[in-house]
Amino acid sequence: MIEATRTVVVPSVRLTGKKFEVFRELEELYRQVLVELVDYGFRSNIDSFTRLKRDKYRELRRRYPHLPSHYVHTACQDASTRIKSFNKLKKKGLAKSERPEVNRVSIWLDDHLWRRIGYTTILIYTHKGWTPVELILHKLYWRYVNGGWALRTQPKIKIDYRCRRLLVYFVFAKAVNVDENSVKHVISADINEDNVTVKVLDRVFILETGVKRITIGYARYREVVQSVKGNGYVDRAIHGRERKRKKNIRLKIANIVSNTARNLNAVIVLENLPKQCPRNMIKDVRDPALRHRIYQAGFRGVVRAIEEKCLERGVPVVKVDPRNTSSKCPFCNSKLMRGDAPRQLKCPRCGFRSGRDVIAVLNLERKYLTLKGLVPLAPMPYDPALEVAVLPMREWARRKSLDAINKHELIRMSI
Repeated sequence: MIEATRTVVVPSVRLTGKKFEVFRELEELYRQVLVELVDYGFRSNIDSFTRLKRDKYRELRRRYPHLPSHYVHTACQDASTRIKSFNKLKKKGLAKSERPEVNRVSIWLDDHLWRRIGYTTILIYTHKGWTPVELILHKLYWRYVNGGWALRTQPKIKIDYRCRRLLVYFVFAKAVNVDENSVKHVISADINEDNVTVKVLDRVFILETGVKRITIGYARYREVVQSVKGNGYVDRAIHGRERKRKKNIRLKIANIVSNTARNLNAVIVLENLPKQCPRNMIKDVRDPALRHRIYQAGFRGVVRAIEEKCLERGVPVVKVDPRNTSSKCPFCNSKLMRGDAPRQLKCPRCGFRSGRDVIAVLNLERKYLTLKGLVPLAPMPYDPALEVAVLPMREWARRKSLDAINKHELIRMSI
């Protein structure tokens, strides 16, 4: 059994002037406590919640007597998490400052600081007493409430100053049974800049995503806007629209792949991409436009989305080493050569020809089966019946699973 957790952000209705001032004061008090805890913990080399609370709790209670005591308790948890995260980044050489800084604040609540009143209202205990907050509940929230997910007792709240409302971060948890030993099939998926290639049984689907066109389009749009308003101008709305479009594509990919695996009782095989995947890919690339495209492709984001959806549906996921998946023949294990067309490769030994994306999913499946002892290290037999279908986004985005696609609707290519 594996516990899956999901965070759902629920906005409140627009706060009155009095309530808004109460939460603004509460955030400022919480920030002061948090900054002091982070500074003390980092200077004293303490990242343990219990030690922070033992050393600073009584002192902070004396200095902030009007602040409810449980906010000091949750601030110690918050500070401990921030210090641990900063130390990990600093150890890897990725920290952008010499010490942890508190820039954004989300107020942590425990079960003593909030209550539910029905489904649409919560009470939050502040330095001014219990304050009711009405929520605007949306479809995603109800999906988790009615889907067997348990609501955790420690949400977070954040003030949206632009709209004068609260954002409540609810955490849902669910125990999921994932059994890799009972699967009957293998589905391998290769993540690329402009497509996601999926092998289902004896067919390969190339799902075109259009991420490359989106990235280039918004990059040019920003250049035009900055040329008009100045080089230092950054429009967050432009970045937000680009992120939302790419997130929508990732979720659709994750849904269609996870649903296909659940229908076929299959295991998903993905590449085990390192955390610094984009940085490793661009270290020898000098073209700034190409570097930007690689960074914005979001390879790990697609992998993470597929993992999360598979976990929700109880579909097992296995990650394998991505090395040489696009450079070795999946049938005779020989080094591949460039073919006649872009992204086409051919094997000088067995004569196999195909695109890099198709070869990658074949090698991913071979690696998984080899790890399980189901395929010997000897060459695999060539399967001439393998079908490759290229699906534009308008075709696959309307589907719930790949196995439901009619064969007559496919655009086939012979490999």
